[in-house]
Amino acid sequence: MSKHHALEFSCQNCSKSIEFSILQIEKGDSLICCSSCSKKYAFDDKDLIRQLKLFIALCKQLQESEEILSHTSVGIDLGEHRVKIPYKILLTRLTSTLDLLIGEQPISFSFRFEPLELGEK
Repeated sequence: MSKHHALEFSCQNCSKSIEFSILQIEKGDSLICCSSCSKKYAFDDKDLIRQLKLFIALCKQLQESEEILSHTSVGIDLGEHRVKIPYKILLTRLTSTLDLLIGEQPISFSFRFEPLELGEK
């Protein structure tokens, strides 16, 4: 499975990580099965699939924008003090999650980022 499309969430039954690809779902394989406890999850809601695709696109854009983001920072003002955190540091520690309500259960989806290198290109 391509890491560029890898999503994961914790099984509601056994709490083990379930990794899947949006490409699986697009090809018609809308059932994702936990390899640990065999609980099945159906991803047949078009709005859910649309939101997952948007989330993947956002995460991929962050990766593709590494060059420009490595020269920018996030500033936080605390009273008269300003703290600047370089995006390069944020990108190496980035955990992106999408929290959705599926049925009556909240599920957090995580995007599997490839580790970014801190060295100059």
